[in-house]
Amino acid sequence: MTVNHAATITFAHINDTHSNFEPSAISLSLSADVLNTETSVYASCGGFSRVCSVVKEIKHEALLHKREFMFLHAGDCFQGTLYFSLYKGMANAVLLNAIGVEAMALGNHELDMGNDIVADFLDHTAFPLLAGNWDLSQEDQTKRNPLRNKANVYAYDNATQSAHYLIKSVHDEPVAIFGLAIENMAGIANPDPDTSFRNVATVARNTIALLNAKGVNKIIVLSHLGYDRDLLLAQEVEGIGAIIGGHSHTMQGDFTNIGYGKTDTYAFMVNNTCVVQAGCNALALGQLTIVFNADGSVESATGCNQLLLGRKFTIDAGRTQHLDHDNHNKVRDYLLRQPNIRFAIKDPSIENILNQHYRPAVRALQTDKIARINEPLRHIRVPDAKGPSDIAPWVVKSFVWQARELGHHIDFGIHNAGGVRCSFNPGEITPADVAGRLLPFAIGIMMYSVRGLRVRQALEGAIDNAINNDIEGTGDGSFPYVADLRYLYRCGAPKGQRIERLEYYTNGQWLTVNDDDVYTSVSSGYTAAGKEGYAPLLDYVLEPQALNVTMSDAFEAFAKQQGTFDKPSENLTVFIPCDKREN
Repeated sequence: MTVNHAATITFAHINDTHSNFEPSAISLSLSADVLNTETSVYASCGGFSRVCSVVKEIKHEALLHKREFMFLHAGDCFQGTLYFSLYKGMANAVLLNAIGVEAMALGNHELDMGNDIVADFLDHTAFPLLAGNWDLSQEDQTKRNPLRNKANVYAYDNATQSAHYLIKSVHDEPVAIFGLAIENMAGIANPDPDTSFRNVATVARNTIALLNAKGVNKIIVLSHLGYDRDLLLAQEVEGIGAIIGGHSHTMQGDFTNIGYGKTDTYAFMVNNTCVVQAGCNALALGQLTIVFNADGSVESATGCNQLLLGRKFTIDAGRTQHLDHDNHNKVRDYLLRQPNIRFAIKDPSIENILNQHYRPAVRALQTDKIARINEPLRHIRVPDAKGPSDIAPWVVKSFVWQARELGHHIDFGIHNAGGVRCSFNPGEITPADVAGRLLPFAIGIMMYSVRGLRVRQALEGAIDNAINNDIEGTGDGSFPYVADLRYLYRCGAPKGQRIERLEYYTNGQWLTVNDDDVYTSVSSGYTAAGKEGYAPLLDYVLEPQALNVTMSDAFEAFAKQQGTFDKPSENLTVFIPCDKREN
C-alpha cells in the first residue's frame, strides 16, 4: 500500500516568450507623489539574461528553505522577433537550455510551419516537450524527422488513453507533471495532418485516474490552453493541484502601481486547483510555491509575478533622455518597495551566447534603412469608425507584387488581419521593423487557383469568424484584407449572401468576380491552409504552390522597391456592421 506524504515545491515559470531574448522598453506610469515633473518613465524589462539570473536566485532561495524547485515554460517560444526569423527554433533550443528550462508545453506557434521544425528543435533541447493530448500514433514514419519515437516528446499514449507524464521527486514524494495543448490546433496552426489533438478534459481525467491508481496524487498540468480554458479545466476536472498556463498572455496580479491593469490574483484558486500564468515576451517571471497535503489536496499556493527591470530609467522610449539624479533615485526607491517589481542583473553566460552567436546578424538588420513611412499608418483588425487598417493592404500588395516578380500570373491577394502585428509611425523602417514587428511570423506565401464562388465564401466565412456572426469564431484576426480585389460585406444579410460587389482589378479596370470562373490568388500559408473561416479555399482547382518566400521577405523586397508609404488611396474593404445601414 502506497503511503503518501506532504510535499512542498517552488516553480519558476514563463510562457509565450516568442523569441524575446533581448529586454524590452516598457513605460511605467507613476503617481505624482513619486515624480514631481514626470508621471511616466521608461525602463528596460525582461529578456533571457535577466530571466536566467532571477531563476538562479529563486532556486537558491527555495533550496535554502529546503523546498524542491523546478523551472517550466508553458509554450509559444517560437515566432516573434528577428531571432526567430533568422534562426528558427535553433536559437530557442540553445537559449532555453542555457537558462535552465526543465520542461515545456507545446504552444500553437511551435506548429505554425508544421511538425518538422518542432522535431528539429527537440533534437537540440535538453528538456522534454509535454504535449499529453497530441496523438502521434498515426504519424508517417518515413518523414525526414518523425516525432513519435523521440524520447523527449511526452505525447498521448493510445494504450492508456492518457498523457505521458514526468515525475519530479519532492523529498521522495512523487509529483507528476503532464502537458496539454489546444484541441483545435489544426484551426489556428499547421500541425501535420497525420497527427491530431485529443480532448483536454478527457485526457486530463484519464491521466489523473492512471496516476492515482499508481499511488501518485500530487499533479501539475503544464498548459497552453489560455487562461479562461485553464479556469474551466480546473472546474471540470478533480485532482489537479496547479495549472501552469500560457497562450492568452495573462499577467495575473495587480499592476496598477505602475499604471498597468489588474487581473485575478496570482495563484487564483478554482475547485482546489491553483491557476497561474506569467504574461508574455519574457518580461516577467512567475514564482509559485505550492504545499500539498498528504492526500494530494493543496494546503497553500503562494507567490507572484514580478517584472524584471534594469536599474536605469529614461523619459523616452528610445532610452536616451535620462532622469536627473534626484528623480532617478525617487523612481528606484519607489520600485524597490513594490512586490511585483524585481531588479535583475543580466547573466553573463547568456549575454556571451547572444554576443557570440546571434546578436551581430540581428544588429545588422536593425540599422539598414529600407523605406520611409510618410504619415501614421494605423493597423486595426476589424474596421472601426476610423476605417480599416492602413498597413495591412500594403502587406497584401507586397505578396501580389512578389509573386508577379517571380513570374506568376496573380489576379489578387488575400491576407488575414492577425498576420499583421503593428502600426507604423512616420520615419524610416528597417528589416528589423518588418521581420521583428510588422510580420514576425516566419510563414511563407502561397499561390492557389479557386473558383470565384470559393473566394466569396472564404471572405464571408473569415469575416463571420472575426465578428462571431452566427458562429462562435476563433478571434478577430481572421478579418480579410485584400489587394487588387474589393468587396462589401453586409453583416445583416442572409448567410451566403453577405459579400456584395466582389470585383478584381485587371488591365486598368474593375471587373466582377464570377462564381464559376477560376482565379489565382496569393496568401500566407496560414490563410491558404483554410484556417479560421477560409476553408472554402481548400476546394482549389490547382493545388497550392509555395513560393519559398516568407511574408517578411516579400514585404522587405517590396518596401525597397516602393521607397515610401502613404495611406492607401482606395478603401478596398467596405464593412457594414450589423448595427449600421448603408447610406
